[in-house]
Amino acid sequence: MENRNRSNKFKRDLMVSPSMCDGDSLMSIPAAFDLFQDTATMHADTLDIGPAGMNRRRMFWVITKTVMRIERRPEMMDDISCETWIQAADRASCERDFAIRAGDEVLAEGRSIWAVISRETGRLVHMDELYPTGIDFDKPAPEGIEFERIGKKFADAELIGAYTVRSIDIDLGGHMNNVNYVRAMLGCFSSEQIRAMGIKAIEVNYISQTYEGETIEFRVRGTENGPEIGAVNTEGKAVFIAKLYTE
Repeated sequence: MENRNRSNKFKRDLMVSPSMCDGDSLMSIPAAFDLFQDTATMHADTLDIGPAGMNRRRMFWVITKTVMRIERRPEMMDDISCETWIQAADRASCERDFAIRAGDEVLAEGRSIWAVISRETGRLVHMDELYPTGIDFDKPAPEGIEFERIGKKFADAELIGAYTVRSIDIDLGGHMNNVNYVRAMLGCFSSEQIRAMGIKAIEVNYISQTYEGETIEFRVRGTENGPEIGAVNTEGKAVFIAKLYTE
């Protein structure tokens, strides 16, 4: 479909609002994920592959994994910008990158992998012709940020909390919103524990969908550079896994 916008980049300016902040008056990590996801959706809409365009095609986007490096979390009422840009898609997935800045200072940046699912079949859609023609993919991924392999077996790891999926967790796909896994995971720790960890980077992988009323258990195992956490369903299978890179 013809579309007036063919830029692979999108940027917006905003202020860090109170609803985005934690008890230290800093932008929370889930809020940073929300900001990126919202900005990605705004950009997709200009390319006719946002909510309206995908609904017309009977398709929807899913994030399969994200890695975010955190340099500094902005304070409440700070002026910041969020930029996102896409890489060329392959048949099954595409990469979307992002950065949060205060002026020229990079506060956080990262990479993410997305896929498209058909509402009618529930299967992955080939993405070859999804982007408008003529896009110039001229901006590379952030340097020094790579996806790591995180093992999926957490059934025997230490239990740190359980969470029952609620109506407020459900997104337009009918399942638990991606960012709410991050919220529920971090909610297993106290504010003091999170402060002490000094999280410098976080990688998350979304493995399978979870629906309203289901209960997941969060289990943790230690590594040399930070904990790995898995959300395990009642069958003992991980539906979400993450790694926190700490100080």
